[in-house]
Amino acid sequence: MPIQIRPATEADIPQIHTINVHYILNTSLTFLQSPVPKSTFAKNFDEISNVRGLPYLVAVEPGTGNPPSYGLYRRAEGVIPGQNDSATAGPSEDVVLGYSYLSPFRGHMLSYAPTVELTLFVHPDHQSRSVGSQLFAAILAKAQDPTTRHGAREVTELGGDGEGTELHDVLAGDDGEGAKIRNILAVMAVDPEGKDGGEALLAWYQKKGFTQSGRMKHIGFKKGRWLDTVYLQYDLQD
Repeated sequence: MPIQIRPATEADIPQIHTINVHYILNTSLTFLQSPVPKSTFAKNFDEISNVRGLPYLVAVEPGTGNPPSYGLYRRAEGVIPGQNDSATAGPSEDVVLGYSYLSPFRGHMLSYAPTVELTLFVHPDHQSRSVGSQLFAAILAKAQDPTTRHGAREVTELGGDGEGTELHDVLAGDDGEGAKIRNILAVMAVDPEGKDGGEALLAWYQKKGFTQSGRMKHIGFKKGRWLDTVYLQYDLQD
């Protein structure tokens, strides 16, 4: 069945959340150790898509409404491995194979508005179908679209006394319509003791055009191992 890339909707959140929980509980690709509540996912989705105006995409098999068993060990939701670990589509009739979005990098500071951070996760049973590559190509096209603007905001005070003054937003961009995107960052966890020294995903990003901008060693600890953080940068003007 062909893979479709489309904007995510609220109906996709349960399946997106399930994929994310798998990576939290079973891998070192994220520094999180506890699953994020679905309600938080929904709030983040609204902030990214509706407030910030940034792309949030899913790769789906359209209209099947019958997701396969994930085996994702969703302890936080009472899922027992091998018994009731089959993910359900819920309101969405599409099967979510992966998701990707752009989010603010140091979003509380307006000068960072042209730089965004990439998140991309693929369902573990569909990693050999080029889902990640298709998602990245689509999110890159969105970032390069001149109509895509990052609605970055910085709260400031009217007046100088700091008391009883009205607060208002300052929106990025010379025209007040948001900032055009110049840089996409991929901030990834690397397990030096893992398979291939944890470098396989790093090589994938570099093949897509990212360059390594920095590495912090032994900065996180998960599953009994010290992890590095690697910063990769994709400059849309290069």
